[in-house]
Amino acid sequence: MKKYCLLMLILGWCLHSPVAAAYECYQASPTSESLEDEYRNNDKSLRVDKNAEELQFLKKLKGKWKGTGEEISCKGSDANPEKLHKNMNVEADVEESSIVLFKARLEKEFPAERISRSDTLGLINTESLYALSVNGRHIEANQREYASNGPDAGVRYQEYMISIDAPSDDEIHVEWSLFTNGVYVFTQKLNLTRD
Repeated sequence: MKKYCLLMLILGWCLHSPVAAAYECYQASPTSESLEDEYRNNDKSLRVDKNAEELQFLKKLKGKWKGTGEEISCKGSDANPEKLHKNMNVEADVEESSIVLFKARLEKEFPAERISRSDTLGLINTESLYALSVNGRHIEANQREYASNGPDAGVRYQEYMISIDAPSDDEIHVEWSLFTNGVYVFTQKLNLTRD
């Protein structure tokens, strides 16, 4: 019965999932609005077996990938926010991880800005997961955790709304949005094919 209730909760979250929604800068997190005082309660995270059968397709995604992507970020004041869109070319190396279900080292080239950046992307942290839905080769997840602002600078609360779609072993679509201290600040979209 407990598993059935958890499944219904996850299914309900998925049907109303805001992962693919277009957010306005500094918009309140839908999760924060629905959970109110319980939003930052880290005692209610899910325990996920990363070896579960329905997650095994993620292991087949290891290797080299390339494609395109977009980063959307917010800057400016609450009263006058600005949404910045940057298109990029991406090379990715997807790896296994003991903590996250999807890890990739990214080399990103932003043609319009003529800059390159390297990042490590770690999504679906099994230690800070609050919702997980798997439908075939499509995953949606909600991850929430505290992160340090640096030495003696306090902490911030981060929420990730994540969508990973792998129609085949040679194609991946990843989208994740970041809410910091309960407000929207960033989205990254990746469309990758095997290199």
